[in-house]
Amino acid sequence: MAHELSLAATDLAPARGGRTVAAGVSFALAPGGALVLRGANGSGKSSVLRAVAGLCEHGGDVSFSRADAALDLAATRAGQVHLLADGEGLAARLAAGEHAAFWAGLYGVPAEGALARVGLGGAGAQPASRLSTGQRRRLGLARLLMAPRALWLLDEPLSGLDEDGRALLLGAVAGHREGGGVVLMATHEGGLPGAPVLRLA
Repeated sequence: MAHELSLAATDLAPARGGRTVAAGVSFALAPGGALVLRGANGSGKSSVLRAVAGLCEHGGDVSFSRADAALDLAATRAGQVHLLADGEGLAARLAAGEHAAFWAGLYGVPAEGALARVGLGGAGAQPASRLSTGQRRRLGLARLLMAPRALWLLDEPLSGLDEDGRALLLGAVAGHREGGGVVLMATHEGGLPGAPVLRLA
């Protein structure tokens, strides 16, 4: 799938609990682009991701475009943005295989092979509550790969992953960018090859 989405944020100021947690965050990403957000705990990295996704109050502007034509903000957030965070969208009692089946029905795609693709082929019967942090990360990645959306918002995606898991994630990100996808990643460790870093105070 070839993506052609561009993202721009201008003076973004996300709030949490009525308090502004970051201010003056500005960046622009063209198709295939990536940006790494760095900062100490509480600097607002995760809140910036959620603001871009429309999941928290914020000042400033977020806009999307395709071929220089402005896109509807709400519709683009709903159909072209995917946030991957620890535990995001996982039901504790549902098994990994049940999650894959649900997502397959939701997106109209096959579930077969989805777990094996991310190294969870033998964990299909395990409920999410009994998966390790790394396995939950892999399960979230399976959802990402089942129905790729143009913009990936990755919140500490390397946390809890072993060396193979990190290679799997970074390979998926590289493939997404090659297809024109955009990646915004918040992390305190590692990075993305060729991607600039924006440090939050």
